[in-house]
Amino acid sequence: MRRQSITTSDRRRRLRRLGAALLLAALALVPSSGTALAQQPPDPYSPIVLINEDDEDLIERKKDGRFIARPLFDRELPALYYGVRDGDSGEWIVPMYRVRGGEKERRDGWEYSFEYPFEDGQTELDPERPYLLVILAKSWAEVNGDFYAVIPVHQPGGLWDRVLRALDPEIWGKAIARWLIEGAHGTLCGVVERAADGDAEACEATP
Repeated sequence: MRRQSITTSDRRRRLRRLGAALLLAALALVPSSGTALAQQPPDPYSPIVLINEDDEDLIERKKDGRFIARPLFDRELPALYYGVRDGDSGEWIVPMYRVRGGEKERRDGWEYSFEYPFEDGQTELDPERPYLLVILAKSWAEVNGDFYAVIPVHQPGGLWDRVLRALDPEIWGKAIARWLIEGAHGTLCGVVERAADGDAEACEATP
């Protein structure tokens, strides 16, 4: 009986030690796992990244011709500009505006929402014509980025309309690649010069 009692006691001790070891191992993994899963801040000198590159996700076109853009970047930006060009000719339809307000920090980055037109008297956009949205971004570390997205023709949001839209490649317009080849550096320099001279108009964006 005594030998059996000692054996049972030993088993209980071993189980306790094993449980304590497993608990310590689990606690040790918590901080390392949290560090691995946490989003690391971007290198301030690395290229600016536009996270939502999908045109449908980035731009919402309204039936009256206006649009709402919600670009999502990988970092906070001190300066953001946008303009609109014709999808066929590349002609500037809307001059460069600076976005003010509308920023929102999200878990996956910084969203900057703006709407055009944002006040009366501005050039109206034809809802049945596509346009090219030009976005110029500047980081705190003086890193610049230029991005382009097609402002699509407005389409109703019904299920059947979505099917037809997916089957019609013309719906996204004719934003020709030659307008993307244009030197972004020269364009950005022009925007910065205008802003320095006080000529760049300010866009009070609404979320």
